[in-house]
Amino acid sequence: MGLFNIYRVLHRVGQVTVGTSHGKRGHIAYVASCAAEDCGWSAEYDNSAAAMVAAQGHRCRVY
Repeated sequence: MGLFNIYRVLHRVGQVTVGTSHGKRGHIAYVASCAAEDCGWSAEYDNSAAAMVAAQGHRCRVY
């Protein structure tokens, strides 16, 4: 399985990328992750609205 099938980018909010991936049981999950090198923040949500709110509310400590 290629990387494109594992994670697909939907939106970018500043340094945070929101995309889809396969969750724990094979269902579609929405992931918000920070692209800063030393941040390491990421979270998985059931719907895209929650992921977008988390992306907009993330304040990266690296920058």
